[in-house]
Amino acid sequence: MNRKAILLALSGALLQGAVLYALAATSEPSVTATSTPAGHPKFDSDIAPVFNKYCVGCHSGAQPKGDIMLKFKDEDDARSRMASNDEFWDKVSTMVKGDLMPPASVKNRPSEGERKLLTDWIANDVLSIGGKPDPGPVIVHRLNNREYANTIRELLYLPASYDPTADFPADERGDGFDNNSDTLTISPVLVEHYLEAAENSVHRSFKPTNEERGVLSEVPAQKILDASKEFKADFANSQAKVRINIEAFLPRAWRRPVTKEEVDGVMKFAALSFAHAGESMSEATALAIRAALMSPNFLFRLEEDPQADGSGKVYALTEYQLASRLSYFLWSTMPDNELFAQAKAGTLRQNLDAQIARMLKDPKAISLTKDFMGQWLEIRGLEQTPNLDKALAASMKGETEHFFNYIVANNRPITDMIDGDYSFVDGRLAKLYGISGVSGDEFQKVQLDPKQRFGVITQASIMTLTSKPLGTGLRTSPVVRGKYILENLFNQRIPPPPPDVPPLKVDDNHPLTGTTRQIFEQHRTNPICAGCHARMEPYGFALENYAGDGSWRSQENGIPIDVSGEINGTKFTTPAEFRQVLESRKDDFRHAVVRKVLSYALGRGIQGTDRPAIEQIVAQVKAEGDSFNSVIINVVKSFPFQNARGGATTTAAAKPKSQSGLQPVSLPVGGNSK
Repeated sequence: MNRKAILLALSGALLQGAVLYALAATSEPSVTATSTPAGHPKFDSDIAPVFNKYCVGCHSGAQPKGDIMLKFKDEDDARSRMASNDEFWDKVSTMVKGDLMPPASVKNRPSEGERKLLTDWIANDVLSIGGKPDPGPVIVHRLNNREYANTIRELLYLPASYDPTADFPADERGDGFDNNSDTLTISPVLVEHYLEAAENSVHRSFKPTNEERGVLSEVPAQKILDASKEFKADFANSQAKVRINIEAFLPRAWRRPVTKEEVDGVMKFAALSFAHAGESMSEATALAIRAALMSPNFLFRLEEDPQADGSGKVYALTEYQLASRLSYFLWSTMPDNELFAQAKAGTLRQNLDAQIARMLKDPKAISLTKDFMGQWLEIRGLEQTPNLDKALAASMKGETEHFFNYIVANNRPITDMIDGDYSFVDGRLAKLYGISGVSGDEFQKVQLDPKQRFGVITQASIMTLTSKPLGTGLRTSPVVRGKYILENLFNQRIPPPPPDVPPLKVDDNHPLTGTTRQIFEQHRTNPICAGCHARMEPYGFALENYAGDGSWRSQENGIPIDVSGEINGTKFTTPAEFRQVLESRKDDFRHAVVRKVLSYALGRGIQGTDRPAIEQIVAQVKAEGDSFNSVIINVVKSFPFQNARGGATTTAAAKPKSQSGLQPVSLPVGGNSK
């Protein structure tokens, strides 16, 4: 019998399980108006008049400005905006709360009380389901390549150097992260890779054993086979011994308790193995494990709706589901024995603070630096920057990673990222920065001159990243730098340039005369570009003392650098004064960090209905001194992280008869159930 043929049958199980779980949540529950509690603002008498007074002049008619219609028939009409755009009210609230709309040039502007009235109504009466929080839909979340590799190594006790995903197709990113369920699709090609990875990984774990003498050689799989080491069996009842091993393995692999029927489903493959030329107990166990690794219960993080009636009700995650969310959030891998024990005892929720503190001290928490921060600040691909020395690129990346990891390990304030007066450099960076007393490849913590460098913004990694492609002239890009700061650090979206506007041409072989600032200010004379450029360029021009590789300079082409500017009414003339402007935007930065962490933790994009949770988390983080642990703890304790909304369908989708799912289908599916 061809064992690969046996496993090919399992590809159907993978797809069947994914499809059925996805179908269970294919539509959104409608959000309709509920009776207004006493003391709450009434839409007709309190809310609509404010919109009519300040907003409908621009946001009405056949072509409302920004495609945002703020003229409503009634309250139901206002709520219906989220049916086609779940970010509609989140955008409106952001603009109103930040006093960004109406524009500053308009004299008739809402008072602070009126702005608060609108934002409170949006948060408490719109971004909810029947007046209650909406945690977002149940998610069918495929393990991304990194999570898959980490989990395989943990599960099969393989070395850290082993990468079963080396040849896998790259994961796409959504909302900035490659763990976003919307982009974690599956294809026949990926199924083939899973088959090969399962075969190779189990083979590597199950090396030949000396079973004739009853002795197992020292192999990784010995920990799996140890479950039955006290069970004496001959060939007639070897399946009983294999079953003991599988009963111990499956709950770890599928990250939850398993049923007898599920064990029976996997044991069919052990029986096939014994029937194939009388294979050994370890070979039968290995085949059964490969079957388990091809199940949707392993390849997906499935958070089954306990009601499954298609009503779209909100439900609390089980402790096992919570353990998986927590583990993949902080470690990018499966729960460890401690988390499994807490989930089994039903004590995880009541011990979250202690568990989070323990997990952040574990070396596996480096995934927050490598994966979360690396994608948030976009430094994971720094080595691909053209014309950048690979060794120097590694040093640049290492500085930012050491800096962020220090914040995590020492529970530093997240605001260190915009105004911290310390960093970590090796010999290469010390030379680039002009810092004495540091040599070699080891990173050392150093104090910075706050007049020149602070936080991550002035680090060489960010300065180089925002100057791509890095030319031999080390030319900067104020627009890219300004856009980067606004979008990555303050969560302000900048629209793409109009398609008919040509980019600024830069040729290092024939450099333009004057400073970069002078050149860009000439380009900005196009009135179509002026609005967005006026928002971005003050941030980029403020960083002109930093060349394309992050080194400090005071002149460009023999002309003194001009970093002066004005942001939100505050003028500055030096990098130190610019730092104070950034410090004044700590609340915006706090919101941006919480949104990014919550998106990464949930494995999905942020939706308008997440806004109340975000505001609550932000308030707690601020009250607790902006510590990094506070962000993590409050995200984990948030309503969206602890709960899910079941699928709202006209007919509840049928579930597989056996959760092990060994019946073939042939439909590829996406990750998110939306």
